[in-house]
Amino acid sequence: MLSVEEARERIISKFHILNKEYSSILDSLGQVIAEDIYSKIMVPPLDNSAMDGFALNNEDIVSASETNIVYLNVVETIEAGRIPKKKILKGEASRIMTGAPIPEGATTVVPFEDTDENQQKKSNITKIGIKLKTEKLENIRTAGED
Repeated sequence: MLSVEEARERIISKFHILNKEYSSILDSLGQVIAEDIYSKIMVPPLDNSAMDGFALNNEDIVSASETNIVYLNVVETIEAGRIPKKKILKGEASRIMTGAPIPEGATTVVPFEDTDENQQKKSNITKIGIKLKTEKLENIRTAGED
């Protein structure tokens, strides 16, 4: 019977390191990149929301759950392409759309479906109930992460 180490050595002996080759991006379909490529610009250029929801400080909702809804004041709505006007303070949230910049003071985005927004049936929500705890940077695309 073959030992694990012997099997490993046999497998590794069949591999050989390929030399780097340079080709245009159009001719590189199916190839594997030999080294990391870094952009000269940050993409995305700033922290933005990965989904529709509410931007807030995750420390405000550490106890949030279906049975312990945490209510926050909604201070503004931030649409994609708009710059936030308000800083998020303790007990506050901003309604935010996918791609919109994260306001100062916000550390997470809670998706709409984890709030009581649908039950409120109002167009001008001033308070939102959060039904799920989210972690720091959850649902946030950080500047330069792509």
